[in-house]
Amino acid sequence: MSKYTFIVSNCPLPEIDLTGTVRMKYGEYKKLNIQSTHESILDQLDDMDDEAAILIMESTKMHHLKIALCTNQPYGLEEYIQKEFIYWLEGSSDDLTWKEQLYAYLKEQQNNMNGLEIWSIWFGDGQQDIEKMTIKLSELQRSDLEALKGVRNNYSIQFE
Repeated sequence: MSKYTFIVSNCPLPEIDLTGTVRMKYGEYKKLNIQSTHESILDQLDDMDDEAAILIMESTKMHHLKIALCTNQPYGLEEYIQKEFIYWLEGSSDDLTWKEQLYAYLKEQQNNMNGLEIWSIWFGDGQQDIEKMTIKLSELQRSDLEALKGVRNNYSIQFE
């Protein structure tokens, strides 16, 4: 089973990536002459192709908020979500910084909230029961985001 979280709307939403992740070719990375910590897997490889794509991540930001268009939806998603614009909602819902980032993002959407919803669904174990909640976006509190902590819950938060 896999749990996925989405943010959806009837209109396009801004995509953001606060993880500090950078994609580059290995050859470009070598030219940066970054001092090795001997913890990097890249330093342990002998013959890495210079054209190989790599991701460089800052460990302190890897669990921060990322919202990206969902182009490869899990099978069965259409049974739950019928909105036109579906985005992956990524990061760690247990991380305080992530919650602050999501709170700020949602508050910025007050003029763009046409059908704005957050969904969290377990896939791979048949049809799931979804706990539905409604929150007025204008009254959203940081504490309201505590619902996102439950790793075993299937939920939908609809914003008015």
